[in-house]
Amino acid sequence: MQSNSISRRSFLRDIPLTAAGLPFVLKINTNQAGASEKGPVLSNNFFKIYLHQETGRFSVYRTNGNVLMPDCSMMAVSSDKEIRPDAPGFHHRTEVTKVNDAWGVGKRLLIQSAGINMPWMFTHSITMYDRYPGIFLDMSCVNKSDVPVNVESLFAVTPPENGVASLLWPGTSKVLTNGPMYYDPGTLYPFSAPEENTVQSWWNAGFFSGYKTEALVCGALENLKAQGKIQVRRLPGDAISLSLQSYLAKGFMLQPGQEVHSNRFVVLTGENPYSALEDYASLMGMLNNARVNSIVNGWCSWFYTYEHVTEDEVVRNAELASRILKPYGLEYIQIDEGYQRWHGEWEGNSRFPHGMKWLADKIKSFGLKPGLWIAPYVISEPTEVYQQHSDWLLRHPDGRLKRVGPWPSEDSDWARNENPRRYGLDITHPEAARWMYNLFRTIVHEWRYEMLKIDFVDWSLLSAYRYYDPSVSRAEAYRRGFEIIRRAAGEAVHINECGPGAISVGLIDSMRIELDQYYGYRAENWKQYVGTPTGSAAAGAKRYYFHKRAWVNDVDHLCTRNLTVSQARAAATIIGMSGGNVISGDRLIDLSPERIEIVRKTFPSSGQGARPVDLFDSDTPSAFALSLKKPFGQWTVAAFFNSDETQAVEKLIPAERLWLNPDKKYIAFNFWEERWEGDFSGELKVIIPPAGCTLLSIHELPETPKVISTNRHILQGFLELESTAWDREKQILSGTSTGIKNSSYSVFICLPGTYPWIQGGTTLDHDEGDYSYRITHPHIITLRLYFRGTEKISWQINLAEFLKER
Repeated sequence: MQSNSISRRSFLRDIPLTAAGLPFVLKINTNQAGASEKGPVLSNNFFKIYLHQETGRFSVYRTNGNVLMPDCSMMAVSSDKEIRPDAPGFHHRTEVTKVNDAWGVGKRLLIQSAGINMPWMFTHSITMYDRYPGIFLDMSCVNKSDVPVNVESLFAVTPPENGVASLLWPGTSKVLTNGPMYYDPGTLYPFSAPEENTVQSWWNAGFFSGYKTEALVCGALENLKAQGKIQVRRLPGDAISLSLQSYLAKGFMLQPGQEVHSNRFVVLTGENPYSALEDYASLMGMLNNARVNSIVNGWCSWFYTYEHVTEDEVVRNAELASRILKPYGLEYIQIDEGYQRWHGEWEGNSRFPHGMKWLADKIKSFGLKPGLWIAPYVISEPTEVYQQHSDWLLRHPDGRLKRVGPWPSEDSDWARNENPRRYGLDITHPEAARWMYNLFRTIVHEWRYEMLKIDFVDWSLLSAYRYYDPSVSRAEAYRRGFEIIRRAAGEAVHINECGPGAISVGLIDSMRIELDQYYGYRAENWKQYVGTPTGSAAAGAKRYYFHKRAWVNDVDHLCTRNLTVSQARAAATIIGMSGGNVISGDRLIDLSPERIEIVRKTFPSSGQGARPVDLFDSDTPSAFALSLKKPFGQWTVAAFFNSDETQAVEKLIPAERLWLNPDKKYIAFNFWEERWEGDFSGELKVIIPPAGCTLLSIHELPETPKVISTNRHILQGFLELESTAWDREKQILSGTSTGIKNSSYSVFICLPGTYPWIQGGTTLDHDEGDYSYRITHPHIITLRLYFRGTEKISWQINLAEFLKER
């Protein structure tokens, strides 16, 4: 499944439209409720909802009278037909109730639709909360017949017929989509003109009309039973055909008397596109009790050993990491694919002669936490599960065992030549679920691993046509799997997911969010980070708003060994600016001192995620800004990337796009070059070197001496600077800085005014025991800190005395 654009022809083939509803003509330019509408039946400070009593459809108006969602209906889709409750023969009852839940106080409109001698009963729920500028929607369907019926999808919103609007959002020029899996972060689509194609997005979609203009997000807030999908097609004017789909499974069967619910969706407005996306993710996290506090600072074996990892390789790198990176914040050593005997038999193979428990204990002996990659739903032929419990495995509709793999089909040469063959564990079988629970109890509580990376889910568990229990949907099976894993592992273990994170919110801690498969030499490795729509920079931009709201983002490993120094700095900046997991992927025992220093500057993760400055400019965003605030001051760290390996790039960025005041004057300092870049007002001019980045700290032009950067960490003072103070009367700048024992780093202090170079005096080093300082630029004092057996230094510079030497 990919987030993409599909033709109208294929859309109609995949989701047949019978247009069986009563005729209704939308006047898309109207500002008043239609004559056939009753109401408002619900209203608050943001919206009014009107009801079409004859059809059960509803319309949403904004309080200024403009229509937002005209003539919306719901429907169910089975394998061979649509079931639309707005069709003739259905009758509708409505009820308005008060709501008081975790989201606050509001009102809910319930529309129940049923017909005489019809096997279906639908309930539509439309809720408005007093505090949120959004419409919250879901629906349910009951099988009133005495036989099971197939239901593939439920639509909580659908237009009354093809080509008719169900959303009006003026000035929409672009739509930001999302992909179904970790490796597809979505696409930025042009959306300003009518199109025959329907744009599909999984989980949510953002509608862009300008950086300073109100924005709209439509999305699933939970995916407990189904996979949420947004479908939009641009119509003439400001009209949009919008469908909010909950995909269950091709073979999902609704049993007699059983009720199935759609996802809960929201149509949410925001002051600007950033706040709309962030508010959506916050609502998702709130509803699902998101886990956002555990961040992995670690090392992983995958990107240079692949499946050929050995016990000795892990131990050697863990021992070195404990000495050179643990003091800087590294905590975890994660063993990736290749250690196991078979998929489905997870004890160590011949390259791990001491076993996986021994290795976990060895890692712990270095003061580190062991982590383990696992593909729990993949079962190889030689395993005990396959040999003795084939009834636990996924099957085709005709009852044959279903093979699984990353290949395009079982009939491909790739699949035919695979040895051993692999199959999918069906955890809707109670015995299979019990086996998986015991597996994770063993890994965590007997072997003592403290971090789990879950992978290979798309082509295993999620590939099922139907499950052992046919009343379980794909999303429900997937979430059930993580419930088993979390229950077995416990609350303290960090779970990193490589899958559809929107289903497992509240059960996982972090999610891989980009395509981590740019294997090869330097050119391919560089694509992993910059210049591709699915790489770390683009994915970190397009999914930035989920970070610390729905989960912790994981924009992939930091691998510097194959890159140039400039590229390595850029990769480190991308990882560090994401605020998420920081995982080294290098062979540390062979890493040069220069690259070790680059890696150190990313540890530990700050948890603070940057916003993408150019999110809606292209499908490969390349500029980020992060506003930071501490008790002693606030500043912005901004990063700009250039994927071109031969040409430098010059950019002019309006100050307000960096969330700065365009009327104020600012100064910029270049982190990697340790260089003063001057002052600016209104817009920032930045030159980005070929195949590299420019990383700046930006402060308001100070009237007194001020710390503006350090070379310890890419956030330049956020983690390592505890305090600063300026004594105006004594003319003393003082501060407290933290560091690693027996290390040193520089602090850069901006001086008001200009101090040209002189021979001697202030340009000479002034030693004060644990620190020294001198003027190194007409505007900069460089303070050097020496952490000799200490982790904290209190320093001060008497500027009155110091500047007398000029």
